[in-house]
Amino acid sequence: MDTKLVPSKIVELLERNGALKFDELHKRVKKSFSGFDEDDLNIMLMKMEIQGMVKVYRIPRGKRRVELA
Repeated sequence: MDTKLVPSKIVELLERNGALKFDELHKRVKKSFSGFDEDDLNIMLMKMEIQGMVKVYRIPRGKRRVELA
């Protein structure tokens, strides 16, 4: 699995669908990159948030919403 391609896939999904819930984003990324678990996505989203590419918001019931910055 080439993790260099994951951020571009995340941006592509968010551009196409607007904001997504974390679970839905994980499911769609996992289709393209098998073996990509939730911890990997958390780390990737943290890096992308620091770079100013995405924003992650907490919503009720312990869920998160991810959107482009």
